Amino acid sequence: MQISEKENSYPNAAMKICAIVGHSKSGKTRLIRQLIQELKRRGHSVAVIKHCACGFVFNLEGKDSWQFMEAGSNGVAMISPDQLAVLKRKVDKVDFCAVAAEYFRDVDIILVEGGQKERGLKKIEVLRRGVAEKVECSPEELIAVVSDVKVAVNKPVCHPDQIGEIADIMEGCFEYKEPCVVLDIDGTSVLLNTFVQKIIENIVLGIVTSLEGVKENPQRITLSIIRKEKEDDKL
Repeated sequence: MQISEKENSYPNAAMKICAIVGHSKSGKTRLIRQLIQELKRRGHSVAVIKHCACGFVFNLEGKDSWQFMEAGSNGVAMISPDQLAVLKRKVDKVDFCAVAAEYFRDVDIILVEGGQKERGLKKIEVLRRGVAEKVECSPEELIAVVSDVKVAVNKPVCHPDQIGEIADIMEGCFEYKEPCVVLDIDGTSVLLNTFVQKIIENIVLGIVTSLEGVKENPQRITLSIIRKEKEDDKL
């Protein structure tokens, strides 16, 4: 467990995360590719989370990774000199923010391709003549529209070629705040609502600050609780 009284005490407390949504063939992938290049040019680190509603093929049948998963492994990692890939079995619903916080903690901007039904995510909707010409996102989640047709909406509207303007919007309009209390149980991150975070923070902070030698206003507390002895410790 890690506790911090200030969100900005984390290495990257102001991670920005936004979903690029729209119908198939609307131009989402092209837009994301161009945004990656523009945001990287501006000095940002960027990662992409792709929503695959119909599943995906990552470990090809017959390959070692496929055989390990077929045998019942909960996960497989593949490491090369310049790449790392992790395939895990998903048992519970995992939202995009949780994935971003666990795997891309050191990244400045996360682009989600898809995820229109994911509540709470800020979204840029992509429209295209003859494919989709009407905004479908809720006004509360929509931060901009990218369209090659005229759209009547009370949000910024950019042409698909206005990559600089779209990047400006992404830099200034939204951010995902990392929680001040992070709970990991046996390697799995557990999401805590604000109320539970505050309770844990107050309890642990009260105990810690009562100890001799602890400064009055600690900014970061890391607490590990190990409940099972290692086999070597029993010898």
